[in-house]
Amino acid sequence: MASGKSRVVPPVTSLDLSGPLLLALLGGDESAVEGIVSRARSRGADTALVVRDLVMPALSEVGRMWARGEVSIAEEHLATALVARVLGRSSGSAAPAAAPAGRIVFACLAGEFHDLGIRFLADVARECGWDGESLGANVPREALVRFVSQRPPAALALSLSLAGHVPEAARTIAEIRAVAPETTVFVGGHAFREDPALVRLAGADAAFVDAVALRDWLLAKAKETRKGVPNGVVRRGLPETIPAALRRKVSRPR
Repeated sequence: MASGKSRVVPPVTSLDLSGPLLLALLGGDESAVEGIVSRARSRGADTALVVRDLVMPALSEVGRMWARGEVSIAEEHLATALVARVLGRSSGSAAPAAAPAGRIVFACLAGEFHDLGIRFLADVARECGWDGESLGANVPREALVRFVSQRPPAALALSLSLAGHVPEAARTIAEIRAVAPETTVFVGGHAFREDPALVRLAGADAAFVDAVALRDWLLAKAKETRKGVPNGVVRRGLPETIPAALRRKVSRPR
């Protein structure tokens, strides 16, 4: 540069796009939503930054507008569906890693029906080179514990929006530790953002406060894993506990 001064690179955050995104979501304009997300990515924002600085602020405002009676539940559902489709297409453009750094499972416990956040986080995990699996909403404790015991993941992330579900989270985490003691257990969601002290009551190793914090942990853990840390090893193939008859059926050559 002629002046000899280094160029100031603007931050990668997308806060100035949250307003336009909100209008596009409320208007049901999917092409506009797609364009706004593309603009954020053109500035260098990865999925974690798009989720934290663009998508979640807009969806939070939609939720507040619904609480004030300014939008209907139908409009709120439309906004959620639009951004989920667009971000899913955007995040899915990267090729899966040939050798994932580790496997992380996301789930909402029984009675928790807000699974959009963990779907986004699973996208973040895959973008970081992990095998990210989202089990969705309302997963019963017994089913989750059995699932984890069959193929223990490197990490498990539980999302709670209601503080009243923390005792159930604590019971679930205790049972997870009994069957998969090497698994790192995270908690996250509205309940823990409102009261961080609940993390200790739930018995989790830590809370994921946002998508960027989780991304940073995943990248750091992946670096450790590639140096030989066994906790990130991905176990593939059929679970050992699958019934013998079913094992023979699905293993049969086609």
